[in-house]
Amino acid sequence: MSSEVFQKEASTLELAQEALAKSKGMDERSDKAFSSLVKGYGRLLRQSRRMVTMGDRIQQALNDLNNEIAASEAKYRGVFENVNEGIFRCSPSGAIIEVNPALARMLGFADGNAFLDTIMNMKELFCSLSDFDRFLKMLGSEGIHREEVQVCRPDGVKIWVEMSACVIRDEADESCTGMVGVLADVTERKQMLEEMCRLARTDSLTGLYNRGYFMELAERDMARSLRNGGNLSLLILDVDYFKAVNDTYGHDVGDHTLIQISEVIRSSVREIDIVGRYGGEEFVVLLPDAAVDAAVEVAERICGKLRANELVSGLARLTATVSVGLTSLEQDDDLDSLLKFADIALYAAKKKGRDRVEIYRRESHSCSGCPSLGTQEAIQGEHQ
Repeated sequence: MSSEVFQKEASTLELAQEALAKSKGMDERSDKAFSSLVKGYGRLLRQSRRMVTMGDRIQQALNDLNNEIAASEAKYRGVFENVNEGIFRCSPSGAIIEVNPALARMLGFADGNAFLDTIMNMKELFCSLSDFDRFLKMLGSEGIHREEVQVCRPDGVKIWVEMSACVIRDEADESCTGMVGVLADVTERKQMLEEMCRLARTDSLTGLYNRGYFMELAERDMARSLRNGGNLSLLILDVDYFKAVNDTYGHDVGDHTLIQISEVIRSSVREIDIVGRYGGEEFVVLLPDAAVDAAVEVAERICGKLRANELVSGLARLTATVSVGLTSLEQDDDLDSLLKFADIALYAAKKKGRDRVEIYRRESHSCSGCPSLGTQEAIQGEHQ
């Protein structure tokens, strides 16, 4: 390139050098001045050529760098536009600068522009303000942060996302210029885990808490009541003559009967009360903050509803009743003793005709018609 740029100058230099050669000896003083001028012009031409060559190299380097940047940008855009995870950039205040198509689709928008026309700040996405406050605190800390948060779409749908985000800092003064993050929709995984937890805690037939989880919740509430000096009562309910239902109508009708009885029990208690299937045709109800009188009302309400309701399963129509044993918490009780006292009272209800409520009277360590504690082991299995 330099030979083309300086072709005219090179020709001029050649002509000057030829003229200098021809004029030698004519005028020594003029020859010296002209020779100095030609040499200076030659040096200037060589320096100019070097400058142009250097400029060519710098330009080539810049071109290569621009090509690399363009390739990196294309690669980044390819990832940004086509990944399944949502990507966002936001300012230090949470103002959204850019989102990719996947994030827009995840939140119910056709594309990133539609998203940005509606959602201006990350705060609008968080279902919980405490989650957003935690997000802003991340802007002041280093490293990659990961957490699961619930996001609210503009159409009202709530989804769970796993957010991975890191702070972007200015190279000059290390100040925070914003945050870049990735969102992955984990709603299905979250629901699956919740369903697995639910299945592990509930009875598959009735949908009530199973025995193991009931015991766990009961231990927790008993500890709270003992710590705070609050009231707490326990009911054990046993379906009367349930073996006859199975023998007469079959186990399908028996199962459907248990389902309907569990619905009656559930509809007869408060939201804070804990209802579980204790085993077979036995149910347990824990009544936090309920003294004996309140617990008796609940037990009688359950018995009354069952008497009044005809249970229907296919062609079978029957009325089921329950016998109920009731006890209340004392300061030196544990869950095993509470269950044992309620079971003693339940035995008394069975002995006195069924379809009734019996209370374990703590002051006399017995109840009307109840066996003594020493004979409890001998009466196991008699609740029919």
